[in-house]
Amino acid sequence: MFTKVGVLALCAAASFNGATAAHHRHRHPKRDVVYAETDVVVVTEYETHTVYAGEEPTVSAASVPTSVQEAEKATTPPVQNTPVVVPTTTEAAPAPTTPTTLATLVKPSAVDIPIVSQAAAELETIAAAPTVVETTSAPAPAAVETTSAAPVAVEATTAAPAVVTSSSAPATTSAATSSTSGSKRGAAYNDVNMLEALLGKTNAISWVYNWGYDAGDLNVDVPYYPTMWGEKFAADWPAAAEAAIAKGTEVMFSFNEPDNAGQANMAATYAAAKHQEWMNPYAGQARIGAPAISSSENADQGIDWLNQFFDACDGKCQVDFCNAHWYGPGGDSGAELFLDHLKAVRDVEGCQGKSVWVTEFMPEGSDSDNETFLKKITESLESSDFDFVEKYSYFMVGVGASYLMSSETELNALGNIYANLS
Repeated sequence: MFTKVGVLALCAAASFNGATAAHHRHRHPKRDVVYAETDVVVVTEYETHTVYAGEEPTVSAASVPTSVQEAEKATTPPVQNTPVVVPTTTEAAPAPTTPTTLATLVKPSAVDIPIVSQAAAELETIAAAPTVVETTSAPAPAAVETTSAAPVAVEATTAAPAVVTSSSAPATTSAATSSTSGSKRGAAYNDVNMLEALLGKTNAISWVYNWGYDAGDLNVDVPYYPTMWGEKFAADWPAAAEAAIAKGTEVMFSFNEPDNAGQANMAATYAAAKHQEWMNPYAGQARIGAPAISSSENADQGIDWLNQFFDACDGKCQVDFCNAHWYGPGGDSGAELFLDHLKAVRDVEGCQGKSVWVTEFMPEGSDSDNETFLKKITESLESSDFDFVEKYSYFMVGVGASYLMSSETELNALGNIYANLS
């Protein structure tokens, strides 16, 4: 048992040691500050690298050690790469009920893509599709499958231009028509050299055209007739027409298959207004054809379109002859269909009393059927039964079994028939 004196002695000793310990924490203030600051830096840096976006805990700032012993203890072990999990009492935010993304997807607008040659296409830079950034906050948007359809021809919805309301009928053409005498046969071409090769072998061709208003480097003794193909050539047409008239042209063709979405593509009422604007000024200086129609029997095409055209003209369109195209089967049956089509064009009210020109036609059968077809229609068109057909032109001066050439300089079987060489 301790005596009272012993207890007092022990208390005195404890009091002295406590005082000494209490004074010890202030003996090395610099060391204390340095270690405390180092500890704070280490903790802050470590938390920055291990806490991920969206998972930040809402905890108070790390406490600074209050003693040198605590600082020394904190700095004793080496820094480890093991991630430190910081406990938190904050509940995780609930997942959003509505999917969200980091980027707004905008449906691209339709862009007209021009047709280009293969060489040009290789030089073009293809813009990559926008990259969609996926996030874990929502599922990726479902892909929308699109089908690239062929362009759909749309008739202009704007009102037709105002038409000159002259009460007088279109002028009667007084241009010479000597070129319409003799052979009815013409040649539709794109290549001048092939055309000249054909003309060098026969005198059965009495006129030529190329769907445009520039003959190219053509040097032949047969007349060339210009065409006002369609609206996209409107700016150049007046000067081209004047130049053609100055060179002595006697015939001008109006629009190329405006009833066909793949060609001039014009509503009949609109074509009537534009025919008056672009073709009527040359009445009396050249013979002017009606727009060349296809042989389609669909509504708003072929003969149906031509009837609508003349109705819209209301007697104000200068038309000296009607113009038709035809494509169909070969053989005798195809030839009959072709000849019936020409009679139907002749019977259109606006074509009555006018001649008919056929500026494109081609059978689409076997080689033998096509030869049979061409022999029959050339014989028929040159007969008195079809004296209403003033001119006709096969499609076309080109290389191929269905065309007229076997090479750039030689005729094939159809070419020999057409040139009256067989």
